[in-house]
Amino acid sequence: MWKTVDRVQVSTAIIGHEDGWNMPFHRHESFECSAVLEGDGFFQAEGEAPVPIEAGHVVLIPPDVLHSYRTESSIRFGVLQAGKAEPETVKLFRSVAETDKAAYRLLYLSPHELGEYETLFRSWLRAISRPLRERERVANTWIRLLLLTLMQSADSRVKRLSIAGSADYIRDNVARSVPIRELAAMAGVSESSFRRQFHETYGVSPKQYVQNCRLAEAKWLLRASDKPIRFVAEQVGFASIHAFSAWFQKTAGTAPAEWRKRQRGGMDL
Repeated sequence: MWKTVDRVQVSTAIIGHEDGWNMPFHRHESFECSAVLEGDGFFQAEGEAPVPIEAGHVVLIPPDVLHSYRTESSIRFGVLQAGKAEPETVKLFRSVAETDKAAYRLLYLSPHELGEYETLFRSWLRAISRPLRERERVANTWIRLLLLTLMQSADSRVKRLSIAGSADYIRDNVARSVPIRELAAMAGVSESSFRRQFHETYGVSPKQYVQNCRLAEAKWLLRASDKPIRFVAEQVGFASIHAFSAWFQKTAGTAPAEWRKRQRGGMDL
């Protein structure tokens, strides 16, 4: 549904679709920027062959371009459509989308860049959904920020995850267990090669690096916030407070509640 923000018209959301979803050919007066956050599928512009899209792909579509989407598995998009935007905003979109070269442009964000973009996109959704002064200016500024982020980070080809990038990815996803095979696949190497390269770079195994990141995040949350222990446990990937407490006791040498108490008392462990 269109949301009118003074002059600029915005339709934006994070939308999920199940496998077998098919959006027939359609067009709209707005320009579109759709980032694939999870899953995969196909995009097709009129007169062209379907192209596969997967997590990290960003499709930039100018106004009035006939196009369609379909999936063979579940997929989740961060969608932004904007019509009647300020000339500066439209000019920036045309520059990023390279509308003088093709009917659309397909960009790619690395896993780390995609995480940063999704965080920014969620902030945009929160900003645009609440009462604001000068809403049109706010909307155009946010749209330009998203486009500038794509201009800075995105590429037209799939980028392999570097070892340093994989470490960033681990830190950004400390709340879930990232399989080594997933990291190796994103880096374009075998699991054994990934483990070796990671250890050569950081001096620890990927598994130990995950544990170090979890412990650092747990300590920071315990020290810097008053959140319950259960909340801290969930933030670092533990569904059970008992499992978290046992892990923290073994890793840090004391129970999380006691560690927090000592930190608040000014005692270093």
